[in-house]
Amino acid sequence: MSIKKILPLFVIFILIPLAGFSQNQWEFQNQDLPLETRVADLMSRLTIQEKISMLISSAEAIPRLEIENYYHGNEALHGVVKGGRFTVFPQAVALASTWNPNLIHQVSTAISDEARGKWNFYNQGKEQKNVYSDLLTFWSPTINMARDPRWGRTPETYGEDPYLTSRIGMSFVKGLQGDDDKYLKVVSTPKHFVANNQEENRFAYNANISEKSLREYYFPAYKVAVQEGNAQAIMSAYNALNGVPSTANGWLLNTVLRDEWGFEGYVVSDCGAPTYIQKSHKYVNTKEEAAKVALEGGLDLECGDDIYAEHLLKAYENGLVSQVNIDKAVKRVLTARFKL
Repeated sequence: MSIKKILPLFVIFILIPLAGFSQNQWEFQNQDLPLETRVADLMSRLTIQEKISMLISSAEAIPRLEIENYYHGNEALHGVVKGGRFTVFPQAVALASTWNPNLIHQVSTAISDEARGKWNFYNQGKEQKNVYSDLLTFWSPTINMARDPRWGRTPETYGEDPYLTSRIGMSFVKGLQGDDDKYLKVVSTPKHFVANNQEENRFAYNANISEKSLREYYFPAYKVAVQEGNAQAIMSAYNALNGVPSTANGWLLNTVLRDEWGFEGYVVSDCGAPTYIQKSHKYVNTKEEAAKVALEGGLDLECGDDIYAEHLLKAYENGLVSQVNIDKAVKRVLTARFKL
């Protein structure tokens, strides 16, 4: 066969796979690749400024990589709060009063059904532009122990019993996140880790609690949400725990949550909490130092626009934080976004 006859066939066989591959300009866009490969590929393409932009709840778009903006956060304690009209179920404390984890699983499944449906209605989120109205990452459920009736958020909880809260909370988390082996329906974020149950001086108080009480009473619901519910995010609390702000508490977020319980998701701050490390707790002197202790303490994502948004890059440039720790946080946040 002459070369003139062979060449057209060669061109056809070469162009067919290239035509298919052109839809995925970069590896991270190829959904057929392993998640770890995709995350690693994207991280290799991000600048340090772009990585830090991923650690803010209102993450802006990165047009050069065709990455849309992503505004984390909404509430779904008994129905989706923002982003349209949704079914409203009884308050959380009333849901717990059913003593029925299976029923609560049905409730949270309905909530995430509506969230995904509205996400599609908004053109896969492209037309949903208001911050804290996201329809795929929810700061729910609240599984703090309700110890004081003067606490304004008691109705958000499942009451004062750690076992009941563990079972109801775990069912709620599973219903939100779904049961697909590869993808998340939505992200569930149990909160506020930990011992957050009073209004007085809420941004600066220090909860002095023995380790025995923590492990027997305050921790169980979170441990079950992580180990049985497979929660993909945890929200830290405003308060300090035994002298260390929860948002920068390495023993709490790294030793207990990650090392002991095996948590592999990301930790997001309660909104504005990183600011209070310096402003209210006076745990450090500067906002750059607040960025350092938060990042090293295990906080991945800032709900707010201050410490990570304005001061984490400065802390990096001044040698206070390492790229290794920034990369750890970015990888955790991106992994959840890819699973969605």
